[in-house]
Parts: sequence; structure tokens; C-alpha cells
Amino acid sequence: MRILVAVDQNPYSAHAVSEVARLAANTWANVTLLGVHTRMSPAGAASRDWTESHPLPGAISSYRETFLKYFKEDECPYIQREFGYELIERKKGVWDELYVAKSARKELKVRIRLGNPVKGILAEAQEEEIDLIVLGCDNSHGCEWEGLSGIPQKVVNDATCSVLVAKKKKKVDKIVCCLDHDLVSQQSLEMINQLVTLHKAKLEIVGLTEGKELKGEVEQKMEAILKYYTARDIEPWIEIVELASLDAFISQEAKWGLMALWMGKKSMLEKVFPKGKVGKLIKGSESSVLILR
Repeated sequence: MRILVAVDQNPYSAHAVSEVARLAANTWANVTLLGVHTRMSPAGAASRDWTESHPLPGAISSYRETFLKYFKEDECPYIQREFGYELIERKKGVWDELYVAKSARKELKVRIRLGNPVKGILAEAQEEEIDLIVLGCDNSHGCEWEGLSGIPQKVVNDATCSVLVAKKKKKVDKIVCCLDHDLVSQQSLEMINQLVTLHKAKLEIVGLTEGKELKGEVEQKMEAILKYYTARDIEPWIEIVELASLDAFISQEAKWGLMALWMGKKSMLEKVFPKGKVGKLIKGSESSVLILR
């Protein structure tokens, strides 16, 4: 698994890094901390040329140290170690004393991109074949990022991988997950499993139907998903919702800690949640939002 954490020097980015560190402790994912500097002020005026004295490099160094603190030093897969000289049996009965240096088992990259934040984040995700993008936002100002509005929404809309918009100061008591039972990927099911375990949260799985007469069929198909989670000691609550009522249902349930929507190719959710509605959900919801692909 490869995770990209997009950060600036604001507190919500520190929260996003902490969330990813906890997830990486379970998954041993390869992680990239990506700082993005716009070169422009929020008002649109040209800012001073970016230099290494800008607050962003210092913030990213701090985030790296925060990330590593979630691991015991002797067990951390992101630290390169040198063990000195060891006796190695080169062939039967013959031992050589060799200097052994062992590299880190997993990658922790730190990178800065200058320019348009959305383009920078998406370019990094594509080049590194990222599975999950994570970024925080200032929920008190309508989910602003680096003082600009619409950044998380645009990343969610245009990314080809899953995206988690992690909102600070919201305890994840329950994860409400709307799945397309016919198409949801194994990777998405595992992502939900990891987050439920991480937050010790309740899980509600929402199955979708386009007619009451199909409710029984949907319930039967949801059995496979139910078995997947019960085999992992998770007892989810199953809810069947008609597509026509999904918008109102999500608005009601978004008060919980995390709302997850499976928006992969040909997902039924695209019929009721086009890009504009997804953006409104991210901006207006108190909860973190996970878009699965």
C-alpha cells in the first residue's frame, strides 16, 4: 500500500499526519509526506520567491518526526540501520566477517512541490502510483486548505485513487460506509477494516437499491460483505437504502466520525452523488470523508 499525505504548515496537516502514522503502524505502508507551496497569496498577489527559509520545510521535518514517534525505534520499518560487522557463512564450513548495512524495510519520502496545489498532489499520486491520498482541512472555514477554498474537493473529484479528507477534533465513533455491493473492491473493504480497527469504531454498511422489490436481492448480496467483516471480528450493522433517499440519509448520518463512499467506476453512487454533491459533503460535513476507488 502506498499513501500520500499532502501537507502545509497548518494544524490540520499535523492531524492528518498523525492519522496516517496510526494507519501505517497497522499496514506498514510506503508513505510520502508532500508539502505543496502555491507561490501565491490567498488574495492572488505574487508572494515572495519560495526559499528553504519558508516555514514549510521546517513543518515537514516536524511532521516526519511526529510520524516516526508512533513506532518503537527498534521496530520501525522506516529507519535505516547499520549493524556493523557480522560473521556470515558464505559456503558450508566457511565464514567471513562482513560489514552488514540493512536498509529501511519501507519508504518514508519527504518532498516539496511548488505551484498549483491540486495539480501537484495529483501529479505526485500518479507518478508514485499512490493507493490513498490523505489531507486535512480547516473545518471552521468551510474546509479550506492553505488558506484556499475548494482544494480538498478538487483533489477528491479528480483523483483516480481513494482520498481521505481528515477533519480534526471529531472522534470517530462510527464509520458509515455506502458500498456498491456488486462492484466494491477488495482493497476498499480492507481499508474500512483498517479504519474500524484503528478507531475502535462501530461499522454501518449501507447497501443500495433502486426499488423496494429488489431489497431482498440486495440483502442477499450484502451477505458476502457481512461475512468478510465478521471473519475479522467486526460485527457491522447492515442498512438497505433506496438511491432516491440516499442524499437525505447521508445528510443525517454525516454527524458521525467518518463517512465513506465507494465511488469507483460505474458505481451506483455516481447517479446521486455527482462531483458537486461530493464537494458539498466534504465542505459541510462535520465528519471526515473517505472516497473509495
